[in-house]
Amino acid sequence: MLLCNGHPDDHIEGHVTGVTYREPMLLFRNTGNGFKNVSGQGGPIFSQSLSARGMAFGDFDNDGAVDVLIAINNGAPVLLRNNAGKQNHWLGVKLVGERSNPDAIGAVVTYQAGDLKRRREKVGGGSYLSSHDPRMVLGLGKRGKVDWLEVKWPMPGSTTQRFTGLPINRYITIVEGQENWK
Repeated sequence: MLLCNGHPDDHIEGHVTGVTYREPMLLFRNTGNGFKNVSGQGGPIFSQSLSARGMAFGDFDNDGAVDVLIAINNGAPVLLRNNAGKQNHWLGVKLVGERSNPDAIGAVVTYQAGDLKRRREKVGGGSYLSSHDPRMVLGLGKRGKVDWLEVKWPMPGSTTQRFTGLPINRYITIVEGQENWK
């Protein structure tokens, strides 16, 4: 979990003792029964005080690892490139609704790769003055192929499509109602 800090009042330092406008970002790891602050392991950016605001998650370099772009008030944005897990396989999917909504919000993607079976729901939204990458990145770990992928499209279509013969380590587009992916 990434928390971008910064007090909303840029003159707070003149009014309240011990409160600053710029604050360091915080990085937490899910331990399964709580969260541990791992900001010290996140690199030098986590020791800088910033007036961070919006965050956009997306694969900015198309390598299958989701990166984070952080907007900074009165400053240049910060790109946190995700270099972890590059030895693992993935499949990126862009869903395009035809009968349902164009962004396929509410679609459910289920996929199987060997012993791994996962289900993901396509969600929308974003952060303050930002929008996330609409593509989904499906992690495969060391598994070298996707056995099948199923899309249950949201209403009003509510149809289910199943795909096989999918590539790995690249992005594809699936259009509602079309038999083949692009």
